[in-house]
Amino acid sequence: MAELGVGYISIIPETSKITPGIKKALSGAAGSADAEGTGRGIGTKLASGIGKTLKIGAGSAAVAAGGVVAGGIAKGMGRLTGIENATQKLSGLGNSAEQVQSIMDNALGSVKGTAFGLEEAATTAAMAVAAGVKPGKELEGVLTTVADTAAIAGSSMADMGQIFGSVAARGKLQGDDLMQLQSRGIPVLQLLAEQAGKTAEEISEMVSKGEIDFQTFASAMESGVGGSAQKMGETFQGAVANMGAALGRVGATALDPFFDLATGGFGSVTDALDGFNDRLKPVMS
Repeated sequence: MAELGVGYISIIPETSKITPGIKKALSGAAGSADAEGTGRGIGTKLASGIGKTLKIGAGSAAVAAGGVVAGGIAKGMGRLTGIENATQKLSGLGNSAEQVQSIMDNALGSVKGTAFGLEEAATTAAMAVAAGVKPGKELEGVLTTVADTAAIAGSSMADMGQIFGSVAARGKLQGDDLMQLQSRGIPVLQLLAEQAGKTAEEISEMVSKGEIDFQTFASAMESGVGGSAQKMGETFQGAVANMGAALGRVGATALDPFFDLATGGFGSVTDALDGFNDRLKPVMS
């Protein structure tokens, strides 16, 4: 069949109808108590509003583009809110701006090349610092071990970070933390036994007596599962997760210029609602 010509389809975003989508997204997500989850909820609804205003000539292209836009914005909003919350938590703990930046650099270094996002690492870093882990090489090492352990357990870094944070805060490994790790498929007793040159039974007795400190625990975990997060990133599932993390970074970059403006906008709305409430009270009385 002869080729008669070549055609091109222009994909042009029409943005005049985005504002109602933004309002709907913000109001729908306002009731959530989970800030990072709220961010993803806002992002998903905002993406839906934007997606509906994209006028694309080819139907299949519209579906694909809409899915990418929705995924990127939802993940980007979750990433931004997670990072912001962790940053504010670190500042609230008395860390200077320079210290916060250093801690965030540690968080980024711990997940680079893995399927875990910076928002998870930042949240875990805030918990670790609050528990007494020193920023710098020590913190990055602990965060890397958390990521490796989470990769082996098939859990989120934030979930695993809570267990490590508990051990760090107590200064020792106790039975409940041990059971949580064991239930996730982490052979903690065996790893500690190899580290200390003892039997699993002896280690279990030491745990019951509170004789396994955080440093011993962290060192055993690092020796046993070190590098697992990087290796898991090379699998098919890890590659898909890495792609999702990259999509989140793109979404965060796209949303970042509007993020602080939105925060200020919420503050203005809150002030207006408080003023209305003050005027409403005497009327209702």
